Amino acid sequence: MNNAMSSGFSAPAYARLREQITADVASGIWKPGQHLTLAELSLYYGVSANPLREALHQLQGYGLVEMRLNRGAVVRQVDAAFVKNVYDVRGAIEGMLAAETTLRATAKDILRIESFAEAYEAGVATGDIVRIVPANRALHQTIGAIADNPLALEIFDGRSCLIDALRRSLGSRPGRLQEIVGEHRDIVEAIRSGDADRAARAAQNHTRRARDHMLENIKDKAEATA
Repeated sequence: MNNAMSSGFSAPAYARLREQITADVASGIWKPGQHLTLAELSLYYGVSANPLREALHQLQGYGLVEMRLNRGAVVRQVDAAFVKNVYDVRGAIEGMLAAETTLRATAKDILRIESFAEAYEAGVATGDIVRIVPANRALHQTIGAIADNPLALEIFDGRSCLIDALRRSLGSRPGRLQEIVGEHRDIVEAIRSGDADRAARAAQNHTRRARDHMLENIKDKAEATA
C-alpha cells in the first residue's frame, strides 16, 4: 500500500488520486502500455473503487490513460508522433511562459528558479537521476507558476508526465545532460536580465533540442529491436 495515500485521504479523494497516479507514472512506477486493474490500484493506494474510477476518467481526459470497460485502464503508449506533437505544443507554451515570467518575476522568484537549476546541475554532476528528474520538473513548474497561466499548464501537464516516464526508460545520449545544464542557464540568465524575447527563444530552443533528442532515442531503440 502507498503510505502517502493511506493516511489522511480527504475529499475530494479522486483529485488526490489523480495527482498521485500522474506522479507515479512520471516516476516510473506505472509504465506506458501497462494495464492497471481497479483491484491492483485499490490495493496499492488503499482506497475504494469509486474514487479510482473518477480519477481514471479524468486522467483519460488528460490523455494519460485509456479506459477499458470493467477492466481498469492502460497507461497510454508513447510513440514518435506523440512525442513530436507534445513537444511542438510544449515549445510554444514554454516560450510564452518564460517571456511572461521574465516580466513578472521578483528577485525572490529568480532565486527560486536559480535554486532548481542548480539542483539539476548538482544531480548531473553526481549522476543522480532520482534528483535530476524532479529538479527539472520543479524548474519548469516554477516558471509556469510565476507566469500564472493555469490553462497553459493544464494543456500539457498530464502528457508531460508520459514524456518524463519515457525519458527515464530510454536514458540520455552521451553529453545530453550537460547540454541541458547550458540550456537551463540560458533561460535563467535571460529571465534574470529582464529580456523576455530572449527568454522565450531560450525556452523554445531548449524544448526543440529535447524533442530532437527524444526522437533520436526512440529511433535508436526501434532499430535495436528490429
